[in-house]
Amino acid sequence: MSTKKVLGKSSEKLSEKKVLIVGLGGTGCSVANLLARLKINLILVDDDIVDNTNLERQILYYDSDLLKSKTESSKEKLSEFANIISINERLSENNISKIIPTDIDLVIDCTDNIETRLLINKYCRKNKIDWIYTGAVHSIGAIYFIDNKSEESNRKACFECMNGNKDGETSCEIGVLNSLVVIVASFASNLAVSYLSGRKIEDKMLRINLNDNSINKISVKKNHSCIVCN
Repeated sequence: MSTKKVLGKSSEKLSEKKVLIVGLGGTGCSVANLLARLKINLILVDDDIVDNTNLERQILYYDSDLLKSKTESSKEKLSEFANIISINERLSENNISKIIPTDIDLVIDCTDNIETRLLINKYCRKNKIDWIYTGAVHSIGAIYFIDNKSEESNRKACFECMNGNKDGETSCEIGVLNSLVVIVASFASNLAVSYLSGRKIEDKMLRINLNDNSINKISVKKNHSCIVCN
């Protein structure tokens, strides 16, 4: 049975939606691949090029893509399924207002960079854009929907609340399982599709641990002293 049959009439909305994905590494490749095949319009943002170390987990790239930009390589593969805009830039304070349109339906963070996530969080909060945080390091993954639009958004935690002043280790530093990025991407894509089609979404953070094959739902507490969402 196809995804559209499972979603029913709500699937008709998907081709009208526009999603921006920041980061086209392991998680971003899989998220983009899944959403494009549902005809969702995508804006892909990354400033990196493809190298040999990417090929084991970044499923949109092949040997023939080495030294090409990740955005253009991804666009070549996915334009067969959906309308794709590629932006070969690193998101920054100076360009974020030009890269992320305020009428975007959803932003999905697939970066490996705390500074970029904090920037996305601040911008999306200011412009009332909902977004999904994803993280995948070693064998631990996380997915969290950050609500900036609904009437209840002021009572919910943003990424700043969740992160505090933690830096944390990155997948570049300690590695990541290729199976983990696909699992995280699948959960994030499912969350995105549920949101875009108007279905109920998970408001707790999902934490995946492949060391013991566990999945936990974690309530993220709002920090009432948060400089972003208060």
